[in-house]
Amino acid sequence: METDIFPLLPAFRMVAATGGFTAASGRLGMTPSAVSQKIRQIEALIGVRLFERTSRSVRLTEAGRLLLHDTDRAFGDITDALDRVRAIGKRPAGNLRINLSRLAAQACVLPRLGGFIRHYPDIALELTTDDRLTDIVAEGFDAGIRFPGMLEMDMIARPIGPALRRSTLASPSYLQAAGIPQHPNDLAGHRVVRYRLPGSQRLQPLIFKVDGQVLRIDPPPRLVLDDNEHIALAVREGLGIAQRYTATDIIAADPGDPVELLTQFEPDPQQFRLYYPSRGQPPKLQAFIEWFCG
Repeated sequence: METDIFPLLPAFRMVAATGGFTAASGRLGMTPSAVSQKIRQIEALIGVRLFERTSRSVRLTEAGRLLLHDTDRAFGDITDALDRVRAIGKRPAGNLRINLSRLAAQACVLPRLGGFIRHYPDIALELTTDDRLTDIVAEGFDAGIRFPGMLEMDMIARPIGPALRRSTLASPSYLQAAGIPQHPNDLAGHRVVRYRLPGSQRLQPLIFKVDGQVLRIDPPPRLVLDDNEHIALAVREGLGIAQRYTATDIIAADPGDPVELLTQFEPDPQQFRLYYPSRGQPPKLQAFIEWFCG
């Protein structure tokens, strides 16, 4: 029976990863009805339902979650083995899927993306930007890019991209009207633009370093956003004071450009990490590591 099930497992894993028959069909190059048929076949062979189906969603059952989890390593090892065989005497090739935050894409990948694509024409790179925490193994990604405190367990991690400062910014027009804070505690009397974490839905605290100690403050927000670039726009429009990540010092070239505040209390810079499972890296991922982390 097992030999009959093996050809059906990729369809099962793709439905689990994409959350539906239609989405999986596009990845697999077959019709949704054909995908549904494969799922019915595997459920009949093992005698248990793998998905709960409604008119609006497809969700894994407990048995489906167990099967997905227990086949992760086997499929990962097979994929890596095939990639290594294909790479003998050839350039790195194959589909390479990276999950990363929007900020990581902007800071770590996009500035060097064109050169990578031209240098490795046989690698089909897919970047999925998602500011929520993602289980990269369960969702079929080769690697992820996050800050160190957000990494999954049992992963290899490599520094990637520049060190990013957490700058406190405001526009000259706002400061002229509201005054210039001299200490982080002064922000309680200011309009503050804050960032909401998409995964946990918590408001990210404002972080400073005072007398060698990390200080996290939680002022009431005037405006809440979930995108680093949207925060930059709000600051430029004079809507309040905000913290955002920057790779370099802010230089005000025009009179209306944002200026840095409270620089003497700025926390230590952070650097993103590229992380991936501890099993052997296929050539396509090794090429990515060498290009963007080297």
